[in-house]
Amino acid sequence: MRLRSGRQDRVLVVVVWALTVVVLGLGIATVSPILIVWGVIGLPAAVFLTFVHVRDTRSAPPPHEENHR
Repeated sequence: MRLRSGRQDRVLVVVVWALTVVVLGLGIATVSPILIVWGVIGLPAAVFLTFVHVRDTRSAPPPHEENHR
């Protein structure tokens, strides 16, 4: 079974990044430790989600052709 990312997955990636930036920015601006913690937790999650999305949207590799002699 092959999983492929679609348009709704791209929207999810953008939403996760937007929320992460907003929470981290507000946390830093207001010097709120809880917002900074949630922003720092969200940052690796956003990076991982982006990595998975990019990996799943790349074109499939060409089929393997083996020379049988």
